[in-house]
Parts: sequence; structure tokens; C-alpha cells
Amino acid sequence: MSTDKPEPQANAEHMGSPLDVQRRDMFTFIRWSLWFTAMCRLPLEYYLPTSLRFLASTLNWIYEVFLYFTIIHIDILFMCTIYLYKDKGDLALLVNSLIQAIIFMWTLIIKVYFKRIKRKKIEELMQFLNNEYRTQSAAGFTYVTMKESVDLSNTWTKVFLISCYVGGAFWLFVPFLRRDRSLPLPCWYPFDYKVNYYNREILSDCIETNTFQSPIVYESIYLLQCLAQMQMAAAFASTSAFYLLVAVVFSGQLDVLNCSLKNVIATTYLNLRKPKSELIKLREEHNIENFEINQYYCAEEHKTDLDCLPHLLDGENPEPQNFYAAFKQAFKHCVTHHQYILCGLQMLEDIYSYLWYLKTMKATVLACLFAFVWVKSTAANSFLTIFSFSQYLVLAIWEMFMICYSGEIIFLNSQRCDEALQRSPWHLHAREIKKDILFFILNAQQPFRLTGGKMFNLNVEKPRERETKIRAIPHQSEIERKEIM
Repeated sequence: MSTDKPEPQANAEHMGSPLDVQRRDMFTFIRWSLWFTAMCRLPLEYYLPTSLRFLASTLNWIYEVFLYFTIIHIDILFMCTIYLYKDKGDLALLVNSLIQAIIFMWTLIIKVYFKRIKRKKIEELMQFLNNEYRTQSAAGFTYVTMKESVDLSNTWTKVFLISCYVGGAFWLFVPFLRRDRSLPLPCWYPFDYKVNYYNREILSDCIETNTFQSPIVYESIYLLQCLAQMQMAAAFASTSAFYLLVAVVFSGQLDVLNCSLKNVIATTYLNLRKPKSELIKLREEHNIENFEINQYYCAEEHKTDLDCLPHLLDGENPEPQNFYAAFKQAFKHCVTHHQYILCGLQMLEDIYSYLWYLKTMKATVLACLFAFVWVKSTAANSFLTIFSFSQYLVLAIWEMFMICYSGEIIFLNSQRCDEALQRSPWHLHAREIKKDILFFILNAQQPFRLTGGKMFNLNVEKPRERETKIRAIPHQSEIERKEIM
């Protein structure tokens, strides 16, 4: 099917059941995280007085620049730490600093990417999904709604966001657990931030030598590092949670489409205002085709009462003159819905494809560095270091699984449209609608693939393949050496 963005159709959505499912904002929870990281513009104009609304853009710009400063200055300090200590033999410190430098550099990249490079496309995708998704399937003998997929996407995104915030916040308590005036992110500073200027002897010495500094140096640096650490956690969580949410919601839309396709003949009969006796006869044929299990990703299918079916029709559409006209009227909504889903998925692919390609390489490098930290951490406080970096590793693995799982469910569910259409009793009117059915099946058999930089498909087998290839490298090298000898 074409992936061109379809025009919104008036009254294109039938009520599939007596239950009226309310449309709601899919991004309510994740939008707060995007606002916190300045990856989405703060709607300050709605909260400022009318006379001060012109300051909204200026305040947004100041907030964004300040958050950039918190990330950039930490990244520069870790790079300085690597440069200054590269010849002192402390390999563990260098690796820890390298890990943090990579993480904060990636944080800066995704923040700039979301806010300055892909901002319009992200806003278009959010608006496109919120305004035009269908809450439930077309009128027929059965119906599904978006309730299950929306609840599932909200649950997963909330759990992942909270886990990332908790993992990032743990670093903030490390100085208290160590009981010293250390920092959550140990890096080089051009001054001594550990001096306690509340000590009277040290304070008098500083006054005598004219080297007095502010007594809140340590506290100020600690707060800046806290903000930078939470910005890092929020940026990581928001980008991946946004991707998972959109993928799950579009999988729910595919469930809605599949149910509409399975009931397309029933919808046609309803458009023709067929009597109840013919609807009962058609339902018997429909039930014969409905024995297959696991027809949907997460939606629950419900039966519709025949007495309620006439009340679910769109009264504004004129009554068709013949069966083919009624079928085209019902089938057109399914084709439009299919185009809408493919268009939304293509928008998601355009935003994230190359970002996930870089993400895969970054995750591979960090996994190797994390393994080195585990092996080389032998100091007295190594437990806190290992535990802190272990959280990073667990969240990174979880994030990669979410990304690959999103590609997997889209790949599998996008192939089910032709199967759903063949579950309908279309053979009863094959002579009139065969060409339309075959044309749709021919196009719907092509699955949609979410990729990483157009280089590889995202699926749950990808992490396993990468692990197998990495393990095979030493064995291949040994075999080659033996052949040379």
C-alpha cells in the first residue's frame, strides 16, 4: 500500500460496539519527561500573564541553554580527566571517565537531535497519532478497541521511565554512602571543591592568605552534577520510551484494522440495511472462519449484540444501491486506515533509523568497558562502583531489547492484514469483490521493517546474532593462525 499521508476522512470511523471509547492523549506522561529535558518546547504562554507571554520563547531558550551547559561542562571535565591522568597508571579511573564521557556525549547528541534537528517531525508524529488514530474497529459481529494497547504502552513507558530515573538518582547518593565530600560523578576540577570552609581554622587561614572562596562551592558543584545526571537519565528514558510507545500504539491500530477487515462483509451487510435473518445466516458463516487463536497482538475481541448493530451505522452516509457499492464504502475505510498506519510507521522510521544505528555501536562499546570495570575494580569502594555501572548495563540491555522488540512486533503484525481479510466470508461474494480482495492481499503481504540506519532490521534475534558473532571472533582467529602455520 502507498505510504503517502492520507487525508482525514469525515465520519471514517464507525462505532464498533455500544461502548464509546474516548480518545485521549497518548503522550501525557512522557511529555513531562520531554519538558524536563527541554527536548520539547515548554508551553509557558498558557501559564504566563497576557502581558508577559512574549517572554515564553526567551525563557525556553534560557532553560535549554542552561541544560546544555550542565551536560557539556561535565563532558569536558571527564575529557580533561582522561587527558591529565593518562600517564599516571590509573587505568580504572581512565575507563570510568571514558564511560561517563561517552554517555554524556550521547546525551548531548540526542538532546540536540530531538530539539533542533527532528523537532518538527516529532511534533507532527505526535499530532498525527493523537488526532487520527481509531479508537475501535468498524461495525460488525465482533469488535476490538485500543484500550489494551494504550494501557500496555502506558505501563511499559512508565516503568522504564521510573527505572531510568531511579538508576540515575542512585549516583546522587553515592557520596553519602561513602561518607566523604566526594561527588556523584568523580572528575577533575581546576580547584579544590572538597575544602570545608565552614571550619573556622581553615576559614581564618584563607582570610589571612587572601584565598577566601565561597563556602558553597561543593554544594553548587554537587547540584550541577545532580541536574546533569538526571538530565542524562531523562534523555535516555524519553527517547526509547517514545519509540516503544509509538510502536505499541501502532500495533494496536493494526489490531483494530484486522478486526475491521475480518468484519468487512458484515459491515457491508449493515450498510445495505439487511434484515436480521440474513445477518444471522452471515454470522454463522463468519463463526466458521473464526476458530484461529492469537489473531491479535494484545487486543481482546468482543461479540456485538445483533440488536445493537443497526444503531452503530453512520447515518450521514447514503444507503448504497448494490452490494459492490456497499462493499467499497466499507472497504475504503480499511484501506485508508492501512495507509494511515504505514504513513505513521514511516514517520517513526525516518526519525529513529540512523539514531538507533549509532545507538547500537555505542551500546557495544559501553558493554565492553563495563566488563572491564567489573574485572579491574578491586578498591575498597569497588562495590558501589560496580553496582552503579551495573545499573547502567542493565538499563542499556533493557533499552536495546525494547528497541528490537518494537521492530519485531511491527514486523509480525504488519503481515497479518491479509490473513485477517481472508478470515471474512468474502468467498460468498467472490465474483463481485475478488479483484479488490486480491489487490489488497498483494500489497498487505509486504511487512513493514523498522531498521537501524537502513543497515539491519530491528528484531529480537539481532542482539543474539551480535553476541554470537562476537564470541566467534577469537575462534576464527585461532583457526586462521593454525591454517597459516
